[in-house]
Amino acid sequence: KLVAKLRHPHIVEIHTIVEEEGEVYLIFEHIAGRTLQQVIDQDGKIPLQAARGLFRGVASALDYAQGLGVIHRDLKPANIMLDGDGRVRVMDFGIARLTEEALTRHSRTNTVVGTPLYMAPEQEQGAVRKESDTYSMALCLYESLTGRRPFPGTGAGLLMNKLKSLHVPPSQVAAGLPPGLDALFAKALDPDPDKRYKTAGELARAFEALEPRRAA
Repeated sequence: KLVAKLRHPHIVEIHTIVEEEGEVYLIFEHIAGRTLQQVIDQDGKIPLQAARGLFRGVASALDYAQGLGVIHRDLKPANIMLDGDGRVRVMDFGIARLTEEALTRHSRTNTVVGTPLYMAPEQEQGAVRKESDTYSMALCLYESLTGRRPFPGTGAGLLMNKLKSLHVPPSQVAAGLPPGLDALFAKALDPDPDKRYKTAGELARAFEALEPRRAA
């Protein structure tokens, strides 16, 4: 019910919640378009300027939700849609949780929920905070710009690489990216949440501020 109250141009809305025979059904707004995962799989890397606009919308959605105390917890390319007009829409806030900042700086849960490939290291270890969503957004941005994920490995190996910040700098993966992008991801993917960008909007603004690489 909390998530159903979210009303934002970059969030897929939940129209109603139906409870029947012990099951709960969420009725979502229908969006005609493709997920960001489909775009990456079918088209390859996202052009720089398109990525700026796309993640400006994602950041706006996350900051709005977090302003109401909602952390997404499962942001990934498959949960970011582009509709027929090219407008970005974030969906599947269904596993989002209400933050309890009045009681603690971050929330701890006994159940780890989300997609490990796109989860912040503290989230995989059971701690959820706003910076966890910003970390997930950075992973999505990296994959959009380079066509690959930043961290190698799976399972415990993947988590260890995140904890050691052993990601491949984007300049080593794709040509023509703006100078300063390696430093941006070094901060955005820091294993310490306190050292990251504090909000998705801050990350998006830092990304937009990077000057494109000049042709030789």
